[in-house]
Amino acid sequence: MLEKIKNILETSFVFVDEVVRIFALAFTSKKNIIIFGPGGHAKSEMTKAVIDGLNLDSDTFYQFFGEGMDESRLFGGLNFKKLEEDKILEYYPEKSFLNSRIAVFEELFDAPASVLLALKDVLTAKELRNGSQRFKMRTELIICLTNKEPQEISGLGPAAHALIERFPLQLNLKWKDYSASSYLKMFEKVAGRLNGPILNGFKAVLAEILAKATAEGNFVSPRTAVHSFQICQTAATLRGGEKVEKQDLTDLRFLPGLEGLAETISKDLETAMERAAAEKNLSLAETKFGELLNESRVNATSPIKLLQVAKKLVALNDEISSLKVTDGLSDRRKKLRDTVSEKTSETQKLALENTRI
Repeated sequence: MLEKIKNILETSFVFVDEVVRIFALAFTSKKNIIIFGPGGHAKSEMTKAVIDGLNLDSDTFYQFFGEGMDESRLFGGLNFKKLEEDKILEYYPEKSFLNSRIAVFEELFDAPASVLLALKDVLTAKELRNGSQRFKMRTELIICLTNKEPQEISGLGPAAHALIERFPLQLNLKWKDYSASSYLKMFEKVAGRLNGPILNGFKAVLAEILAKATAEGNFVSPRTAVHSFQICQTAATLRGGEKVEKQDLTDLRFLPGLEGLAETISKDLETAMERAAAEKNLSLAETKFGELLNESRVNATSPIKLLQVAKKLVALNDEISSLKVTDGLSDRRKKLRDTVSEKTSETQKLALENTRI
């Protein structure tokens, strides 16, 4: 089950380890779960993907809760004929979540307290008890998706607090951080599925701009980040371009949290582009170092070839020292430079020892 869900989610989503784990636990143990957190993190999309991927869609009931929610809607609708002819209030539970193995509740805790209380009673009894009407609950698992946190929900009153206890598995679905690298990782994942002009190096630039906006208090959700990617593509299409260019990013000002971008776009773009270029050059240097490490291992018994590797390492260190990097990359460059120097000394020493042998 764990591997199945992992394969399903890793195809289209990033940072899914915790989501994979809680879904595997829920579907295996049949324990109800609450997945909560800020909007725009694909709670619904991931849930639907897992259900479809496990071939459970035909036996899953989706219910959206809100201000208009009442007990009648919760339990399949009111039997008006029974009410008119016999003056008895009954529902159609066979048309409700009670008749499905899986139930997905969207924004459950937006419902009135009376609905939450009724649901809590049904979950406790494992059946609908409405006067003489009885209906055994088929539901094995309920997945609740909400923007509200459990503590906030418990504060809604006793009914909500009691209902929370029926959902023993809970996950705050948010990213570990909203750095440029996090946004970039998502772009790399979704780029192949979004048709349109390619962003090339501007993916890193866009990621940098979104991370900066979030750090300054204008939170950019993953969903909005994908919208920003698509807006850049559309802007390029409107001017007839096959690739996204610098000017296409100015339309990001129409997205929530990025309204002020028009005034600072040139400066922010230059900064982001400098960092992206520095990141790329530093990554290339790290790749070169990895190749030289492998070359030294392959030629570990050849003094001449080891000295040739050492010479290349010295040249690489000079190259790294001359790299222009932004403040956030200075420590990374220093660490790489120190590591290369250390490996240079080791390689020269090993070449000398082999010569003596």
